[in-house]
Amino acid sequence: MVEAPMSQRRLLWLALALAAAARVPALVLGMEHYGDGAVRVEIAERWARAPHLWRGFSEAYQFGPLHLSLLGGVLDLWPDRLWAPRVFSLLCGILGVWLLFRITARLLGREAAFVAALGLALSPLHLQASTTAASEAPFLALLLGAVDLLLSDRLAASAVLLAAAGLVRYDGWLYVPLFAGWLLLRRVKLTRVALFCALAVLPVPLWLWQNARSSGDWLAPIHYIDRDHRALATMAIGWFGQLRWRGYGLVYWPAAVLLLSTPVLGLFSLVGAARALWRRSAGWELAAIAWIPAAYFTFRAAVLADFRPLSRFVLVAAALSLPFAWSALAALPSRLRTAAAGLAGLFLVGTPAALAMASYGRNGALAEWARPISPISTVPPGIAQASRWLRVHAGRDDVLLLDSAWHYLDIPLAFASGMPDERIARLRWPDFEDRLARSPPTLAVLLYQGKLRWEHGAEGASEEADVFAVRNLRFCLAQRFVYATVYRRCDAPSAAR
Repeated sequence: MVEAPMSQRRLLWLALALAAAARVPALVLGMEHYGDGAVRVEIAERWARAPHLWRGFSEAYQFGPLHLSLLGGVLDLWPDRLWAPRVFSLLCGILGVWLLFRITARLLGREAAFVAALGLALSPLHLQASTTAASEAPFLALLLGAVDLLLSDRLAASAVLLAAAGLVRYDGWLYVPLFAGWLLLRRVKLTRVALFCALAVLPVPLWLWQNARSSGDWLAPIHYIDRDHRALATMAIGWFGQLRWRGYGLVYWPAAVLLLSTPVLGLFSLVGAARALWRRSAGWELAAIAWIPAAYFTFRAAVLADFRPLSRFVLVAAALSLPFAWSALAALPSRLRTAAAGLAGLFLVGTPAALAMASYGRNGALAEWARPISPISTVPPGIAQASRWLRVHAGRDDVLLLDSAWHYLDIPLAFASGMPDERIARLRWPDFEDRLARSPPTLAVLLYQGKLRWEHGAEGASEEADVFAVRNLRFCLAQRFVYATVYRRCDAPSAAR
């Protein structure tokens, strides 16, 4: 007797259960690092204390104002900066898996939907994004929601979600003309397409005006992001050289998809998406939406050399390519298909596990390479240990002097320390000297390759020193960790808790 195939609903529930189970370890063990999650939460906390219309770049900086508002609302309901934003991302991540299943089932059938949902459920970077306060999981959920509504011909609601996606991450605005082109291909009336575009870009003029009012630059966030990427690209060219860097930029996106979707399934998704585009087969518009922005960023990295590609930008292309993995797999001869499916499943589980083992609780070149795409968001062990030391030993009256460095590790250290902002004098902040004068610190943390010794004339301020001095304050070694050393004022007793 031939067993009946599993129903579409049961396949969906199986994929969602796997997605939830796979995210539990990352949720419990993770620490905010990549994706600027810690900074986003700190800004959202300040906004939540007095909610108002964001005043542009002067308050939101380079971050999407809607994401900051959502985080602020979540923190207002559950004022736990470590857990509330991460649980919110978790819900968005699982919602993204559900939406990808729906979209793929509508376009390509239930088998393709199940494979795509499994791929996103176990994507290493989506696991990480779903368990931190970063913006990628909410953004992808909004973008997939806009696609789902577009396929249901609910264009007004789709446009609203697309507008929201652009207010979470600014690269969301790239998809407005792509969605408009998709609607034209579907022979939607020009008036409805125009209305869709008007709704999708409705927040843009207000946000441009707010930026012009607050900073004198209509495109201040975009200009800041471009300057940052140009500086990163210039630094990378100095390291790689022109030819190697441009070659790196040329192959980055497909290579990153192989990691984010896991190597075998990623290869099938790339082949399937390319074939759908070439043949204009079912769902090819989804592949076009995935890869046109990728082509634009590849051009900027490989030709203009003013953009540093990051794996987080690849997440949308990887997710929107996953629906085509099944068609490439199904095209194989039956015996080969079984072996390929088994190999894909092995790598689907093994890739995030290997990345987690390479990075969690580890130092070294391999750990630093794996950390940005690991399913568990981590920092070097010494930074986590320094944060835990501060949580245990910093008293109610202690004030912390915190070094800064090019690697930004001071940000997650401060965030996880549990010390309130008003009791931290951060070198990274513009009011560092004022804070130092107002509240002389009793504790200090110096970082590997920290800037305090160079920028503020701190005598002997090296993380390897036992004693250093700054502004007539002397600090003595309390505890040394890899990448971070904790000091207490030599003349200050342990503060009362």
